[in-house]
Amino acid sequence: MKLHVHQPVFVMNRVGALLIDMFIISLVYGAAAAVISGEYKAVFDRFQVSLGDARYDMLLALVIMAAYFVLLPLVWNGRTIGSRFLRIQLLKESGEAVGAGTLLWRFCILVLSNVVLLGIPAIVNIYIMLLRRDNRGYHDLAARTKVISNL
Repeated sequence: MKLHVHQPVFVMNRVGALLIDMFIISLVYGAAAAVISGEYKAVFDRFQVSLGDARYDMLLALVIMAAYFVLLPLVWNGRTIGSRFLRIQLLKESGEAVGAGTLLWRFCILVLSNVVLLGIPAIVNIYIMLLRRDNRGYHDLAARTKVISNL
């Protein structure tokens, strides 16, 4: 059986948008953790700031990511800052705008699978997107969404 890679540039746009989004989330996390912990000098050192307990750190990161990946696309018509910059947009399979329930379900699928399986699904997901003709990952299939290019 011969494997065929479909539209690798589009998949790399999605990965690039995610990297931009994760960088922004890390900045917001660093600032929030520094303000909450009272270590204001740590605002500029986002990788060294902590709330003092890993559980609180994870909860803060999860809340910021949920707000970023659920609320922002809800307001910006299926886009985050990274996807806006790389001109891609999240839609339902039918082409309609995504709603809050769809965005929350998609986020939960991604987060839970990656936390439980230690990030392995993220790597597998890139291969799934590369090998599928429609470039949809497992989270897109489960949430019945698709990402389109606005170029």
